[in-house]
Amino acid sequence: MSASSITIIGTTAIAASLPEMEKRFAHTPHAGYLVGLSLTLPALAAGVCAPVMGAIVDRFGRKRLFVIALSLYGIAGCAGFVLEDLYMIMVSRFVLGVAVSGVATCATVLIADHAKRGHLGRLMGRQSLFMALGNIMFVFAGGLLALNGWHWPFLLYAVGLALIPGVVLLFGDQGPAQPDGAPAPPARVEPAAARDGASSPAGPARLRTMAWVYFLLFLNMVIYFMVPVHLPFYLKELTDDGSAQAGAMLSLVGLCWALASPLYGWLENRLSHAQIVVLTFGGSAAANVLLGAADGYILAIPALALLGASLGLSITNLNTWLFTLAPVGAKGRVVGTRVFFTFIGQFFSPVLTGPLTATFGFGPSYVAAGCLLAAVVVGTQIGLTAKALRATGGTDSAQTQERGGRVGAA
Repeated sequence: MSASSITIIGTTAIAASLPEMEKRFAHTPHAGYLVGLSLTLPALAAGVCAPVMGAIVDRFGRKRLFVIALSLYGIAGCAGFVLEDLYMIMVSRFVLGVAVSGVATCATVLIADHAKRGHLGRLMGRQSLFMALGNIMFVFAGGLLALNGWHWPFLLYAVGLALIPGVVLLFGDQGPAQPDGAPAPPARVEPAAARDGASSPAGPARLRTMAWVYFLLFLNMVIYFMVPVHLPFYLKELTDDGSAQAGAMLSLVGLCWALASPLYGWLENRLSHAQIVVLTFGGSAAANVLLGAADGYILAIPALALLGASLGLSITNLNTWLFTLAPVGAKGRVVGTRVFFTFIGQFFSPVLTGPLTATFGFGPSYVAAGCLLAAVVVGTQIGLTAKALRATGGTDSAQTQERGGRVGAA
């Protein structure tokens, strides 16, 4: 759980330093673009390497890769504290991303390994809580450290080295994971998955559902990362505040994420995975529109609070949904693919949204992102309605045939 808390700060820990970094490297060609890219470059590396990490986890076990990844995380992450060349910083950020992919994959698979039957959703909610708490502590600390200079937030990555003794002492090489080729454990009935009909779909149906979930993970990260990438500049434009205030606002997102994550178990018992998508993506859509309409903290604070709550629940829901679809013995590969789409979404966020903000400004760009999420909500709701109508039609048809049979027999 603690290792999960440091995966998201692979990109966000230095967010508050971006304006100062841009000033420091103003002489470097395309400095503004490259500094923004340095924030999310770890996401590119994590995304590219994650499927490989998933295959390694399934084939060779968790512990060794976990220790190597944490070591690399601490060393590459702290390198930015001593480097003075923007291009070398970008190289170190790429190596950090390789480490993040290993940490994220190992941590999530180990949590699933230790999940008791029927408790997976609860543990995914707890993992999301730890990620949120990490986001709060490290992003806020990054904002405070940035007051001393743009170098200082890079020291936060040393926490990866501090986690290594716990991994060495607490875990065996494989843990209680079900070995490939061993008989599958009794089927777990997740309340939401059961209502989705997604707990054990046929092959093509399973693949279509998984593809849809992976797309939602990608889109979720593209739009969410508009906040750490653009919010420091947006707040400076609105209020002329500095790094500490930006760090506090980013921490607010993490705080509301943390408060909302434990509610997932309650939602899971009442709604299907797809219905939770409608709820959480609808919340994110409203938050982005509200943020885009803000002219100061009065609207920005509730918008970021709603965004954090929606994000915490949506990440937990999509992760749990994927595990209900994962074939036995393929958890590492499923998680690796999840990490791929999650971090590729983070990387492409500034690539896709940077031209948008440059052309139309920050406010209209957040509104456009909210409208895109609203379109996903409408499409998902249409699919749910069509599914319900098909089910009702099938029931009515069966009842009609049954009545016809009784009449014929009479």
